[in-house]
Order: sequence, then C-alpha cells, then structure tokens
Amino acid sequence: MAGTNRGPYYQESYPPVPTGFTKYLRRSLPWQLVRFVVIGWRIVKLMAKPQG
Repeated sequence: MAGTNRGPYYQESYPPVPTGFTKYLRRSLPWQLVRFVVIGWRIVKLMAKPQG
C-alpha cells in the first residue's frame, strides 16, 4: 500500500509558522544589509567569471 489518503485540511497540509527569531531577522535592517552585501558580492563574482 502507498499509504493513507490525506485530505487538504490536515495539519500537515499547512506551512509551518515562522519562529520569533525568523520574524526578527525579516525585520532587522542590519541583517538585511548583510544579506544585501553578500548576495551582491556573489552576483559580482558570477558576472566576473570568464566565459569559457
């Protein structure tokens, strides 16, 4: 058997609720600045790679 058929309203069907720490990181301007710099640096490195 493949398993039981679960309906759309079971608890497993819903996404997890973000923790307090996750909510803090989403609103934290210093963390957003760090992520902006890191992602920007990765894009610069990707664009600087030679085509080959």
